[in-house]
Amino acid sequence: MLKKSIFYIVGMFIACTGVGLVIKTDVGAGPWDAFYAGSADKLHLSIGTCMIIGQIILLFINSLLLKKRPAFESVITFVLWGIILDICYEIFLRNVDLVNYSLLSRWAFFLFAVILIGVGIGVYLVSSFPAMPYDGTMLALVERFGINMNIARTILEGIGLVIAYLVGGPVGLGSLIFVLLLGMFIQACHTYAKKVLI
Repeated sequence: MLKKSIFYIVGMFIACTGVGLVIKTDVGAGPWDAFYAGSADKLHLSIGTCMIIGQIILLFINSLLLKKRPAFESVITFVLWGIILDICYEIFLRNVDLVNYSLLSRWAFFLFAVILIGVGIGVYLVSSFPAMPYDGTMLALVERFGINMNIARTILEGIGLVIAYLVGGPVGLGSLIFVLLLGMFIQACHTYAKKVLI
C-alpha cells in the first residue's frame, strides 16, 4: 500500500509539473489543459479549480458510458490533482518564464513536458487507486469499445482540442502534437510502471 501511495502522489506531481511547463512554453497547451486555462482566464478562477469542475462533469459522463453509478470515490483524486496542479503552476513554476526563450528551446521544453505528463499519468494509474474521471473516461472507452489506451486517449484529446479552440484557450501546433504523442507515452509508461510495482 505504501508503494502504491508513493506511485500515486509522485505520479500526480510529475504530471502536473509537465502540464504547467507545457502551458509556459506558449506553443500550444494540451487540449484539455488549454480548455481549463481558457476557462480560468474567463471565469477568473485557478486552472486547478476549472479542472475540478470539468472532472465533475466527466464523472457523470463515465457513469453513462459504463451504465454504472458515478464513481464518487474518484472525487478525492481529482480534488487532490487540482490542488497539486495549482501548487505546481502557481508556486513551483511561478518564476518560470519561457516566452522569451528561443523557439527551439521552447519546443524542447514542450517535448520534455509531454514526456513528464505521460510518465506521471502512467505511474499514478498503476497504483490502482480511483482514477481521475478523465482518465476513467479513457479506461471506459477501452472497456466499452475494446480499443487500447493510446487510441482512447487520442480520441479524448481530439475532442478537447475542438472545445479548447471554441473557448479561446491557448491552442497551437503544440496542441496537435500533444494529441498525437501523449497516448503513446502513457501506454509505454503505464506498462513499465506496472512491472516495477509488481
